[in-house]
Amino acid sequence: MSKWYKGVFRRQLTDMHIHDEDEAFLSEFNADAYYENLVKAKIQSPMIYLQSHTGLCNYATETARTHKHFLHGENELKRLLKKCKDGGMKVVGYYSLIFNNWAAENHPAWEQVYANGDTWRDRGQRYGLCCPNNLEYRDFLKVQIDELVREFKDSNLDGLFYDMPYWEVTCHCDACKKRFKEETGMDLPEKEDFKDATWLRYVKARQDWMVEFVQFVREYTNKVYPSVTVEFNYAAVIGCDWLGGSTEGINDECEFTGGDLYGDLYSHSFACKYYYGVTKNQPFEYMTCRCDKTLREHTITKPQKTLEREILLTAAHHGASLIIDAIDPIGTLDERVYERLGKAFDRQIPFEPYMGRGNLYSEVAVYFDSKTMYTTDGSDRYNRTCAIGAVKKLIEAHVPTAIVSNNRLDNLSKYQMVIAPALQDFDNDAPLKFIEYVKNGGTLYLSGKSDSRLIKEFFGGKVVGETYGDCPYTGVQLGARVYISPKTAFESEFGEFNEKYPLPLTYYLPLMEGADGNVKATIALPYAPPDYNYHYASIHSCPPWKNTEYPAFIEKTYGKGKVIWCAAMLEYDDREAFKNIFKGIVERNVVKKYACKASKGVECVIFEDENASLISLCDLQYDENKTSGNIPLSVKTDRAPKFVRNIGLNADMVWSYDEKAGILTTTLSVDDFAMFEIQY
Repeated sequence: MSKWYKGVFRRQLTDMHIHDEDEAFLSEFNADAYYENLVKAKIQSPMIYLQSHTGLCNYATETARTHKHFLHGENELKRLLKKCKDGGMKVVGYYSLIFNNWAAENHPAWEQVYANGDTWRDRGQRYGLCCPNNLEYRDFLKVQIDELVREFKDSNLDGLFYDMPYWEVTCHCDACKKRFKEETGMDLPEKEDFKDATWLRYVKARQDWMVEFVQFVREYTNKVYPSVTVEFNYAAVIGCDWLGGSTEGINDECEFTGGDLYGDLYSHSFACKYYYGVTKNQPFEYMTCRCDKTLREHTITKPQKTLEREILLTAAHHGASLIIDAIDPIGTLDERVYERLGKAFDRQIPFEPYMGRGNLYSEVAVYFDSKTMYTTDGSDRYNRTCAIGAVKKLIEAHVPTAIVSNNRLDNLSKYQMVIAPALQDFDNDAPLKFIEYVKNGGTLYLSGKSDSRLIKEFFGGKVVGETYGDCPYTGVQLGARVYISPKTAFESEFGEFNEKYPLPLTYYLPLMEGADGNVKATIALPYAPPDYNYHYASIHSCPPWKNTEYPAFIEKTYGKGKVIWCAAMLEYDDREAFKNIFKGIVERNVVKKYACKASKGVECVIFEDENASLISLCDLQYDENKTSGNIPLSVKTDRAPKFVRNIGLNADMVWSYDEKAGILTTTLSVDDFAMFEIQY
């Protein structure tokens, strides 16, 4: 297969999940008009629907049903593909896995069901979900893929994109029950309980089953259609929680990483860093819609500056933007959208020759564990949410940051510090690689209950419960439940907090016994358990009352490195006091090479190769009424630069170099986005 995606940064998809119960549906679909809109938007690679969530196929099928509009006369879809290929575009075909209404309606035994027999549609959804464990459904997919080869091989598709490879229900169909029994010897559990070993075994099985399913689809596609690249939608790993069952194993089956996400710009940046770190081949593909905010309201388009910022933030991470539109039921497109997309991509085009150069420079890595997106208490303070919070705080502190994951932990030594927040005990040995990282000189930050194996290895300790974990009442919940009380010698590291006025937490903290290390803070408790409603000190709150000996913050030297543990998830809380404490931990353990003195809303993304640095400044809190800003930058380097240039303006910048100190200084100007090159 070709590496068609190299240097292809402008991509587009038009959703066509259109029914055919009305003869007017798609009646005005026109290949010429569709193609001209792609040209207006300056698209290099369109993704085009061959089939959809309805299960209807846009080609002649013998195994399902062809959409009525494509039954007669010249197939406009094939004509569209030919026009795109003749126009020099790289064309990807779209196919919906699992979400298939036609298949679920015509083969009810294939459908995913809850423990009580309900389907997802029984609970108010529109989507029929086929179970990937059903062998008849898999046979159906093989024949459908055979049909894609027959129908589209002459169209010279460059790639196939398989959508929706994740779970939406805790499926209890006969196929799932049978497989779980065969693999474990146990009956499939019916009740969600993350403290139950059998339930955790089921959670792990669902992850493994989905990986095996996409491997089956990829292997069969490679066998019968070897000329195309294969990509699976890898959005659920960030967009869903444990229910989706999405892990890096799915990404391992992709030619490159991509998926559709719809968060704010900080979440967007997190996803770009994660996709950049896990993709087999660059560029990764960040997919998002042109609609404000989701495709569920497809007649409202994002403001021009918002479209541009999203595209340019992806460009800063050297990724490809795929912008999603939705077709009108009659088959038309709003050409105004494509004019605006063209203007947005015009801003990216000057940077594209630089977007394949260098590697993402990072001083800190944040560990994202896709296998454990849950907590035993049902809260949302699990690894992913804490990792996203950590990345946001690092962006605001202008600390160059990367994301590392379970299948990308073999080169940790390049990071000065690794943040591994809110780990859970699970059937996952990847975190054990942090032991060698610290032993060889790295600094590791852990938070929350964490992985018991790491707690034992680093501190010799054991988590024996949580504060007030045996409280029999579940009454009032009044703000702070527990506190972190700094020891006098370390008060400066905890901002305004001290022993009398400790740091408040709104959730219980783990109790660790037998820990060895430098305890900088301990757990403080209110007068009575927070849920007691007849026994209290202050009726409106639970103020601190007594200190305990349980550690809340420990540092310890291990081998050549250092490990830090905080009982709380400082990275989770977005209040300024928590940000400052977390920022201080990082700054005490990281030596910065680049000092960017921008406001906290400006992200600095850096790529390096042997002879240059590429620095992108992205304003994540852009205000259209704000004027441009001048941002001082200093770089520690043993080489004087040849030049510093604003790439977008093709203009040289003023700079100075202190040879004795080895410091380059310059001032960078930025509106909402700018990219600069320092050439040595």
